[in-house]
Amino acid sequence: MKTPIALLAAGILLAGLVAPRAAATDEMQKQAKKLGFPVQNCLYCHATPHAEKIMKDRARAFNVPAGNCLVCHGDDIPGTLNDRGHWLVEQKVVRKAKGCDMAWLKDYVEKPAKP
Repeated sequence: MKTPIALLAAGILLAGLVAPRAAATDEMQKQAKKLGFPVQNCLYCHATPHAEKIMKDRARAFNVPAGNCLVCHGDDIPGTLNDRGHWLVEQKVVRKAKGCDMAWLKDYVEKPAKP
């Protein structure tokens, strides 16, 4: 009887540790969209262009929406960032903030595409 209760308790604890990370990602997307930025999914700030192509190909193969990171990764979203994501993290340090504010994106300057 103790084993099922321990497993349930461990599952609840694990869900509590993992959930805030996923919720923060969703909240960041919602905030950026509300501010008028063209956010469609996690790829707005995460992943390199090469990884983006791989993810889109896998999404097509599994018949899921491209950029729906939670389908394959669940709550374990990779920390790989694109230029925009790196810039936001740098701003967090410069501004001595606890988290990234999507309003900062108004100051982000898109780097020209490499030929």
